[in-house]
Amino acid sequence: MRKMFSRKLLVIATSGIMLGILAASVFVNHTAQPATASSHREAPLITADPLADNTDVYAFRSTEAGRDGFVTLIANWIPFQEPSGGPHFYKFDDTVLYEIKVDNTGDGLEDITYQFRFTTQILNPGVILGMAAGNENGPITSLTDPDYNEPQTYTVRRIDRLSGRQGRLIASGLRTPPNNIGDRTTPNYEASLALPAVYNLPGGGKVFAGQRDEGFYIDVGGAFDTFNFRSIGSTGGVDSLAGFNVNTVAIEIPIQELTRNRTVPASSTVPEAVIGVWATASRRTTTIIRPDGTRSIEGPFIQISRLGNPLVNELVIPTGLKDAFNSLSPTGDAIAAPFVLDPQLAKYLQAAFGITIPPAPRNDLVQIFATGIPVNAVTGPTYTTFLSDGVPHEYIRLNVAIAPSANPSRLGLLGLDFAGFPNGRRVGDDVVDIALRAVAGGTPFTPPTNVAPNNTLGDGVDRNDVPYLTRFPYLGTPHSGNTTTGVPHEHHVLR
Repeated sequence: MRKMFSRKLLVIATSGIMLGILAASVFVNHTAQPATASSHREAPLITADPLADNTDVYAFRSTEAGRDGFVTLIANWIPFQEPSGGPHFYKFDDTVLYEIKVDNTGDGLEDITYQFRFTTQILNPGVILGMAAGNENGPITSLTDPDYNEPQTYTVRRIDRLSGRQGRLIASGLRTPPNNIGDRTTPNYEASLALPAVYNLPGGGKVFAGQRDEGFYIDVGGAFDTFNFRSIGSTGGVDSLAGFNVNTVAIEIPIQELTRNRTVPASSTVPEAVIGVWATASRRTTTIIRPDGTRSIEGPFIQISRLGNPLVNELVIPTGLKDAFNSLSPTGDAIAAPFVLDPQLAKYLQAAFGITIPPAPRNDLVQIFATGIPVNAVTGPTYTTFLSDGVPHEYIRLNVAIAPSANPSRLGLLGLDFAGFPNGRRVGDDVVDIALRAVAGGTPFTPPTNVAPNNTLGDGVDRNDVPYLTRFPYLGTPHSGNTTTGVPHEHHVLR
């Protein structure tokens, strides 16, 4: 998607491609190490490590009343949570370092990092029901209820150029809510357990960590049956992720705490208006398992999961490089440039739907995934997501000076809504339909192919199965583990 590169940027990007090709053999060899895994189940190694598996990242101007001066960043981990999966259900891993990162200078390096570390207690190891122990009277009615037998607490640390490498501890001892086990054990879940787990931060922000509904909607079964969607329009498909939950970390931050000059941008076109956002999970390099079953974990942290824009590693990066790609910092994303300039996905869509696609090089796609969109004649003089030093860096780009939309469109920019994807990503943005149309060339940036069905493609799913919240943390209430109205699950292979 998007307008053609300038000649200067094309030359730089081509140079980056050559560097990436030279580096590819190094990265592929590196993936033989077990510590180098990948993200969101699309790559071989991460399928065995769901607790570190990053599924989605969102970045948007807060839309809750009275929160206009804030940005919300959300990262999800632990996909495909069957709500009744007890007795221990789903918890963040105490041995994983979960991070949300921000680049505000365009060099692909994080300028700001928010780190989240978790600690789990078992209050009574002598009971059989795991997370819900019945230590007192059974129901868990507060975050400190003795019946919450496996509570997690967490810390939040910010690292930036002022704090140094160790960062600054901005919150500690915060509690995650239990999973939504069922009406008897976790009654009044949202009001009694989830809402009290939204904590205020210094400076006026907020933070939440815990289980939420899986807010990403897609016909996964159709996508990976070689795009055999039940419908290729907006409706008529099946939300394969309906009924599942995820674990969410959400943080709300004042705009000026994210920009390069620590001010609120004066306009949407000044350099400091755009930030880049991605999330990672890291594990220490060495685990020692002793004969008595005890373990010790040692060594430095190594990144094993990474996610910025949705669907990039699933549908752009080839299988042999998926693990390598997700071990990289965005500074190394030249390795991915050849696959964006001439994506296989477009050829699959051409074969599946009998459409004409734009020819390579797809510089329109490079802009959305790797550099951001410069000011151009199509989107007008006030819209841009450009953030780059001239080489590819893949992450979500958010222009923090573009106000939330009064009439949001699920199609974001393609729906003439400048506050939506690919300007950040809101929880309701239909990134699947947007991406399909962009890759097929069904946008104003590729006029010859901006025709039906290219510009009407979809997976048949246009909304989530659970309403989003109108307040932080925005993702909906997780599905109960014991309900008579649950959504039947299909069996899937990834996310």
